[in-house]
Amino acid sequence: MKKDERQRILKQLIIQNEIETQEELLELLKKNGVKATQSTISRDAYELKIVKTYLENGKTKYVILAFDEEQNYEHKLRESLQEAFKKMERIKFILLIHTEYDRADVITNYLDDVGYEEIAGTVAGIDTILIITRSEKMAKTLEEKIIDLVY
Repeated sequence: MKKDERQRILKQLIIQNEIETQEELLELLKKNGVKATQSTISRDAYELKIVKTYLENGKTKYVILAFDEEQNYEHKLRESLQEAFKKMERIKFILLIHTEYDRADVITNYLDDVGYEEIAGTVAGIDTILIITRSEKMAKTLEEKIIDLVY
């Protein structure tokens, strides 16, 4: 199956279904004749701006970001941090952010989408975010930005 057809089906499934997990998504894709690896689907999701978001009831759902939402990453980052932030520590050029359970991945996506120049890379766990910055000075600058977003 060609990439454009696979992405069309992926987009259609996201729009028509309430998909909470990647496993659900992969199963739906399989049922619709899409044979692809998890990493291929992740790349497609990134290209199509498909992200996991939180619903008011606390559940998650995959959605496609609209253009106007793309301009609003920092606002979404602020809201997510204010709801889920527990604590942060800086170790040389690394920041560790501790969050409420099962919230780190969404916050990390927003951090990546905002595109702070200080960030060299991020890794999300269930309740911990590891941010690698380009220098100790940049780690301090980013720490201050995050504190401003939280409070």
